[in-house]
Amino acid sequence: MNALLSYDKTLFLWFNNHLASPWLDPIFYFLNCLGNGWVLAIITGVSLWLYQPRIFEKHWMWMMIAMLLSGLVVVLIKDWVGRPRPLATFAPLIQAGKVYIHNIGPALKARSFPSGHTQTAFAVATYLALVFRRAAPIFILIASLVGLARIYAGVHYPLDVLVGAAIGSSFSIAMWLWREKKLHKEKPPTGEI
Repeated sequence: MNALLSYDKTLFLWFNNHLASPWLDPIFYFLNCLGNGWVLAIITGVSLWLYQPRIFEKHWMWMMIAMLLSGLVVVLIKDWVGRPRPLATFAPLIQAGKVYIHNIGPALKARSFPSGHTQTAFAVATYLALVFRRAAPIFILIASLVGLARIYAGVHYPLDVLVGAAIGSSFSIAMWLWREKKLHKEKPPTGEI
């Protein structure tokens, strides 16, 4: 486990330092905002309603439940694990000038594992990918960029991001399957999404 955490820290520093650029800061700041639950709830709600109110009525609530339940699991794991964020872990080395961490946004120091922003992004992206299959790669790419943005911002390790993505995706798939099962019990299949 120590070897995995050591590799995780090394990978974090490599991504965080090698990607850092004043030109990329606004892009990654925006991507960080997309991992906020309220932001995604509003964006997806309004977008689905404008695109097709029927799709909004059929899916938005289920997607929000997946996002909220997976978010609750992330909060419980964060409290249980209590992994410090990179700025706290590397604080002595930063002060000694031996390590640099590129940080945009709040300088968070506690409860790193897993990434809640990545969990939120993947919960929404996975559910939308199930609704709009042709656009699935776009949704997953955006969620992946949100995860990368958390590393870029200096607030999460790669392992935090991977586990957050897995939790968010798992809950959306489970919610999708539960919805399908519930609908098939209530009425005969019609072939509609």
